[in-house]
Amino acid sequence: MHSRRHIKEALKYFEKLTDREHAIFEAGISLGAIFHQLVGMPVKLEKIRELESALSNAFSSQPFRVRTEIRINAERIRRGLTEPYDYGVINPESLDVEVVVEYGYARVKARLKWIDELGYPLMYVEEVTIRGI
Repeated sequence: MHSRRHIKEALKYFEKLTDREHAIFEAGISLGAIFHQLVGMPVKLEKIRELESALSNAFSSQPFRVRTEIRINAERIRRGLTEPYDYGVINPESLDVEVVVEYGYARVKARLKWIDELGYPLMYVEEVTIRGI
């Protein structure tokens, strides 16, 4: 794990946050951006794997992201399709996202996925690890 942080000029805006808090903050930003940018995006079912890969790579480009994995459940999109239309749209139920962020000495794995029992696309922290200084 690296101990990457903001550049010196930006650190003053984050001085009240610990590395752990900042990593969680960054993960939340990432999940929110992914959700709000992808819901409603048109998708051809036969191109879902290509789209998942491209989107995962794009969102991994954000600062402090170690890995972003976006999975789209084709079956949850297929339910709403009618002939003769051959594309659907990404909906909250179809997203399953994992984001890993490292900031300073903290590593956070956060998730976004539909939880049937809640009827809601929940964003939550799955794991936090702190590396000794």
